[in-house]
Amino acid sequence: MRLEAALALLVTITSSSGLITTLPSTLVMYNVPTTSRTRPTLSSSPDSKEEKSAPFPLENSISNMMLKFRTASSEGFGTRARNVASTCQVGDIVVPLCGDLEKRRLLADRGIYPGVEYLVVDLKDAGAMEESFGIAEIGKKLEEQPSLGNKSAQDRIATVRPAYPLRAHLERPDWPVSVQLSDVPLWLSKTTYEAGTALGTFMLAGSYLAMASIVATLVRIAVIPSESMKPALMPGDVVLVTRSILPPKVGDVVFFDPPPSIDEAIANSKIGRAHKTATNNVDSTPTISVVSTKGKQFIKRVVGVPGDNVGVYNSNPYVALCNNDSNECKFRVDRVGEYSKPDIFPDASWNRITPTINTNLGDDKEKDQTSLLGKNEYFVAGDNGFRSVDSRVWGPLDRHYIFGTAKFIIYPSEHFGRIANGNMAISDVLQ
Repeated sequence: MRLEAALALLVTITSSSGLITTLPSTLVMYNVPTTSRTRPTLSSSPDSKEEKSAPFPLENSISNMMLKFRTASSEGFGTRARNVASTCQVGDIVVPLCGDLEKRRLLADRGIYPGVEYLVVDLKDAGAMEESFGIAEIGKKLEEQPSLGNKSAQDRIATVRPAYPLRAHLERPDWPVSVQLSDVPLWLSKTTYEAGTALGTFMLAGSYLAMASIVATLVRIAVIPSESMKPALMPGDVVLVTRSILPPKVGDVVFFDPPPSIDEAIANSKIGRAHKTATNNVDSTPTISVVSTKGKQFIKRVVGVPGDNVGVYNSNPYVALCNNDSNECKFRVDRVGEYSKPDIFPDASWNRITPTINTNLGDDKEKDQTSLLGKNEYFVAGDNGFRSVDSRVWGPLDRHYIFGTAKFIIYPSEHFGRIANGNMAISDVLQ
């Protein structure tokens, strides 16, 4: 009553500046959201009239929810929640809770469904009502379970009915029903139950979002768009990509973002130069388009890893495996085949003894070329060289651009399983 009296005194507050503010006194006591907010008016203006602003349903909902959380925090959550069996009054809305499955069944037979909101329509002393409602006979089945109610509540019988319509199979013709309050382990107030439910929902949603964030960081699903990896991967195949923790190995299929060297190689190819010339010619309309790699990802097979002696011979990338003692070399060749239009790119794309390639044909300065892949550099190629623009054309791939490796096809079902190995073989000579 102190809180109600204090709110009544605060209904109208007049400040020293002459501003009048009206407060919704029923907001706290009865949990009723306000539908409008009163704007302050100047008392010095006799002609001024009270103006009402538009309602703020979202703000009111948030305010009500925060109020419920504050109220519920004083009553406790979960197993620490306060049992209102001893304090509930006629007109209150209460929620029964019970974790024991057998007791839940017995309570359901009597019309008491855990988790359903009930309106208390009457409260009586158990001694006076026992014979009228047969509580002694039904209570024998429940008295084996320990009562979680307060001792003062064990002699009370509540007559209750659902606070809202239930599903047809839960409705009863004999509403309201009576129940001895001590037969239910825990009675919660409506505010505590709703706040606890909302908190549980937020926590569950947060856990799902956290799990989704972790999965998105570690795993991706990729769809193969082209024929560059045939026959291991067909267009339309869906693969599972996992983030790389360990460095990729020879033969791994890697999923990566395009490095700048790809755009550079395309821009300086025959098509790229023709597009640039047509674009610079104001008298002609460009008829050649250049595909951009922005926002795209690629999937290729690892041919060489850091420290490997890599080159390209007759369009096939290879790694020289040399014995330093005997100076004898064998070659691990990835037989990917010739590109469909080899004349588009420089001849060095298809025959060279270095992993790097100078794609800028108009530059007199050659790039620093070495026969060994540097730290964090990988040489990658598509299994189907006829349709693949890869390290043969644009040089080594830095590990910085690699997201992870693909090992499994998950769709379609006829392709489901591990990704097949590439066409690598050891040869004594290059041919």
